[in-house]
Amino acid sequence: MANPATNVRPADTPSAEALIDKARSMIPLLQRNGPGHDEAKRISDEVAMQLRQAGFFRICQSTENGGYGMRPSVLWRVSREIARGDSATAWILALAGLHPWMAGMFPLHAQDEVFAGGKDAVVIALTGNVGRGVQTALDGDHYVLDGKWTYASGIDMADWASVLAEVPTADGEKELRLLLVPKDSFRVDHESWNVFGMKGTGSKDVYLSNERVPSYRTLRWRDVQHTQVPGTERNRGPMFRIPHTSLFVMSVAAPITAVACGLLDIYIDTVRKRIPAGLSAPQVEDRFSLAELGKAAGRIDAAFNLLMHDVDEMWDHAAAGKEFTLEQRTRYRTHGAIICDIALAAGDDLVRNLGGSLLPLGPIERYFRDLHSMASHFLMQVNPSAELHGRALLGLPLPANARI
Repeated sequence: MANPATNVRPADTPSAEALIDKARSMIPLLQRNGPGHDEAKRISDEVAMQLRQAGFFRICQSTENGGYGMRPSVLWRVSREIARGDSATAWILALAGLHPWMAGMFPLHAQDEVFAGGKDAVVIALTGNVGRGVQTALDGDHYVLDGKWTYASGIDMADWASVLAEVPTADGEKELRLLLVPKDSFRVDHESWNVFGMKGTGSKDVYLSNERVPSYRTLRWRDVQHTQVPGTERNRGPMFRIPHTSLFVMSVAAPITAVACGLLDIYIDTVRKRIPAGLSAPQVEDRFSLAELGKAAGRIDAAFNLLMHDVDEMWDHAAAGKEFTLEQRTRYRTHGAIICDIALAAGDDLVRNLGGSLLPLGPIERYFRDLHSMASHFLMQVNPSAELHGRALLGLPLPANARI
């Protein structure tokens, strides 16, 4: 069949600085809308529309499919500015903004559906063992899906979801596949997201019933893990040669560092005005508060700079046509969790120094809750990742199911 996306003229590509400026200009809007996102259990239609109009979901969309084909580091520099306005929006953008890359891994027919005419696409991922009671069948050239999936971050503004499921093969075996499913096929339980933090992300439960997915909208998971995907027939950029898990880990670490930056802004604004209980002097005259600020700001910068270093190193390594070693893959996974720990610890120190300012409902407690909730992601746990890295450094075998 014809592949219309191959004839798409890539969108006019703005500079990274122009995209960051657009994100910065949205901060007042995001600050106004943030509390409402928590109440509504989703980011608002107004904010979602502005993210798309700004071109943020084109950053990691390939030029072959009409996007900007930029480095992921650009997306996460944009996400950092977004987090200065609203933590929930930063989470959605940092993750879903990467996933046009994932959609570009699928066969050409699937890409033509997702990016028809060079349009952008919001693609979410349901890949982290979030399926519940999932049943699958093979019916001719279609896979049939039934079940429930949790933690569908961004489902309210999504166009597509990439679902990981174990499916039958023609010879009666089982294998893991990614399946692209249109958002409209899901039943969304809008009352399901009742949580301590990340309320505004709307990471709700979703259901599929007798959903028929054509085989061209599927990928073998092992091919994704080994960067041997059919999408490279069209897409030639470096991203399609970077290990999936390496980038995916960083997509979780990215909003955590971004939200820590937002919390730092709130701390600075608060101490400029605050006279602590029992003291007659402004907090800006307290040397210990100044020291806490300086240390936390330095650590948050260090975490963000490690994130930028690693993702740009991945890009440059892939652009040079080099293979990724086991040591590199385990190092990136470990670094992602370490980035998270550094940013989380810095944020905690800032909040502790503010004392009772955490207690009233408002931006401080919301960012504190969101930061801790984001850091609970299974890929952000240091010890499991570090063990894999230690094994790789010593030349020891990794577990068969190690996700690197």
